[in-house]
Amino acid sequence: MSRTRISLIGEQYDCVKSLFEGTILPDGIDHSVTRSPSPEAMRRQLTTWEFDICEMAFGAYLIARNQGADVTAIPVIPRRAFFHTNFMVHKDAGIDSPQGIAGKRIGVAEYVQSAALWARGVLEHDFALDARKAQWYVERFGSGSTGEVLGFKPPRDISVQQTPGGKSLVAMLSAAELDMAWVGGSAQAQSDAALRPLFSDAVAEGRRFYAAHGYVPANHMYMVRGSLAREQPALVANLYRAFCASKTAAQRGLPSGKSSGALFGSDLLATTCQTLAGDPFAYGISANRAMLETLVQLCLEQGLVRDKPAVEQLFASGID
Repeated sequence: MSRTRISLIGEQYDCVKSLFEGTILPDGIDHSVTRSPSPEAMRRQLTTWEFDICEMAFGAYLIARNQGADVTAIPVIPRRAFFHTNFMVHKDAGIDSPQGIAGKRIGVAEYVQSAALWARGVLEHDFALDARKAQWYVERFGSGSTGEVLGFKPPRDISVQQTPGGKSLVAMLSAAELDMAWVGGSAQAQSDAALRPLFSDAVAEGRRFYAAHGYVPANHMYMVRGSLAREQPALVANLYRAFCASKTAAQRGLPSGKSSGALFGSDLLATTCQTLAGDPFAYGISANRAMLETLVQLCLEQGLVRDKPAVEQLFASGID
């Protein structure tokens, strides 16, 4: 029986490793995999459109779709985090709590970055930040920016500017040229005595968020060439099932007693999710409806898109 060859690009996370390495094979499909850090994979796809399947930030996917790109998606979520807990503040910024950041100078990697989308959204909805009163600085620019590749311009009523000369967020924050920046994963930031986390107890904040909203935010999924989804929907469904099988294999391979959060983010996420009810890492539309609806709403509120599609419109048919 003939098999259809498809191309895929993305980062090799633990939850997709079996599929990427060919230990798990989708029915009827021979897939060639290009492993790439996710920012590079996304920029490459949005520039050349050479792959059938690509890991894609949710915000970038909605922008591309809004611009008329012939794409759909499958609800496979390889990475999750409580993104707002990655902010760090300078000790002299006068920020004593998340409620104290009004009008401050805030750095994020890129405005359209889905992690930044979530971080702004949570601070606005849960902690009353007025994003239009903050001064936003972005580190990525030019061809290194997903927004540049998409031709995206931030809303006019939001102050967004490039860091001077492309200076790093960590360097600017350390020099007190920023009051706060999304640099929590940086070893340099962690070792700087002048910096501290916005949330002193990230685990407690993650559990508060989950109790309030019922999900762990996700920033990426997989974008599919529209023609493939229309012409061979069964193959796309088979690919989705293979992603699910790869995730299951990774969870079963965890050492005894270790949270599956380790497969989808940092050890901090694993600790946070140890006691959470249900499956915080479920794939599919139904299991993630509240999170997906919030993502679409945040994209609309923050000016990434001009309309608000129904969640079902964003994914390949026949997958729930």
